[in-house]
Amino acid sequence: YRNFLSFLFFAATADFSSAFAPRAVATPRKSALALFPSENGDTANNQQQQQQPANNERRLREFVNLEPIQEPDVRRRRLEEDDRVRSQYVSFGDSLWDLRTEMDKLSVQLLNAISEGKERKELEARDKLRQVEQQDPELVYMLEISSHDAAKKEGRLEDAQEHYEKAMEARSCLPQFNLEGLWVGRYGSHGYELINVTYVGDSLIATKVTSDKNVPRGEITFQADLHPMRLLEQASLNTHSYKGPFLQPIELTDKAARKWGTRQLPRYMGLGQVAEEGFENNQWMEGQLIIIGEDYFSFAWTPIQQQIFFGRPSPELALKMLRESGVSPLRITKTWESPPTSDDDMQTQMDFVTRCFEVSDEVQEDQRDRGEVNGVDGYGCMFHTEDSDECYFE
Repeated sequence: YRNFLSFLFFAATADFSSAFAPRAVATPRKSALALFPSENGDTANNQQQQQQPANNERRLREFVNLEPIQEPDVRRRRLEEDDRVRSQYVSFGDSLWDLRTEMDKLSVQLLNAISEGKERKELEARDKLRQVEQQDPELVYMLEISSHDAAKKEGRLEDAQEHYEKAMEARSCLPQFNLEGLWVGRYGSHGYELINVTYVGDSLIATKVTSDKNVPRGEITFQADLHPMRLLEQASLNTHSYKGPFLQPIELTDKAARKWGTRQLPRYMGLGQVAEEGFENNQWMEGQLIIIGEDYFSFAWTPIQQQIFFGRPSPELALKMLRESGVSPLRITKTWESPPTSDDDMQTQMDFVTRCFEVSDEVQEDQRDRGEVNGVDGYGCMFHTEDSDECYFE
C-alpha cells in the first residue's frame, strides 16, 4: 500500500510519458529544471510545452484503434459447458415447483395404470415420468449419487465415474450448493455480522468473520448436512434425530411470493451454535437452513425462535465491517496542524497523503451511513426495503 502511495506521489511530480512511448521512438530525458521556473523567464516551461504535443500524439497512437481483448479459449469453453449443463435442468423457482407437481400427477397415473393392469398406459406414464424427472437437478443428483455408490460397491469403477460426473453437473445447478463466500446478516442486538460459507463434502459450514460478545470470529455459527441420501433417509423414515424430521418447503402467501419471486422455500435441518458472553457454555441446537435462491438465504435457531436473514455484502460494506472489526491493519493516527512542505522528508509527505486518503474515506462512509449519498440508507440498502418490517416468511 505504501509503494502504491509512493507511486502516486511521484506521478504528481514526474513525467511518465516516455514509459508509454513506442520503443522505436527515442524520448529525450527531461531535465529537473523543466519542472520549475528558470531564472531566464519561461524558457524551461516553453520547452516543456513544446514537448507535450509530441507526447500526447505518441500516447494517442498507443491507445486508439485497440482491438477487443479476445476471450481465452479455456474460459469460453467453461462458460459454454455451464450453459449446456444449466439448459438441461429447470431453474430454481416456480418453474421447478410446477415440474414437481407434474411429477406427482404422473406418479398417480402410473400407479393407477399398474393397479388397473393397463400396460400401454403404464408404459406411457413411465416414459413421461422419466423424462420429467431428468429436468429436476435435485432429483438427478440424488439418483446419480445412489447409482454411483452402488456401482462403486460392485466394483464397476467406470460406471461409478460416469454417475459421479452426472451427479456433479446436477449439483452445480442447485442453489444450496452455490453459497460459497461472504454473507452479511443482522444478529439481533449485536448488529450486522459477516460470515463465510464453505463446504466439506455436502455439509455447509458457516463461520464467523466478525465477532460479537457471545460467538467470536473464527467459530462456526451454523452448519447443515445437505447430502441427498441423508435427505432421502429422512423422507422415508421420517426420523426425529438431529438430522430429521424431513422438512417440507415453506409455502408463501401471494404477497410474499411476489416479493421473493418464488412461492416455495426449501429448507434443510442443521445445527446452530449459541453461547453466553465470552463464548462460555457454548452449545449446539436444532436449526433450519432456508433457501431463497443464490442471492439470499436464512438460518433459524428453532428452540429460541431466532431467524437471521443473509444477503451478499457489497465490497465497500465488507471492507467497512472488516476494518471496524479490527481485521485490517491499524490506521496512522498522526495529525498535522498544516500540510508538510517540499522541505520535509519523503516519509512525512507519504504519511500525510495516506492520512488524507483515510479521512476522505471516513467522511464518505459517514455520509453513506447517514443516507446522504444518493439517498442510501446505510446498512439498510443491502437487501431490505422500507416495507420489510413484516415477517420474512410468515
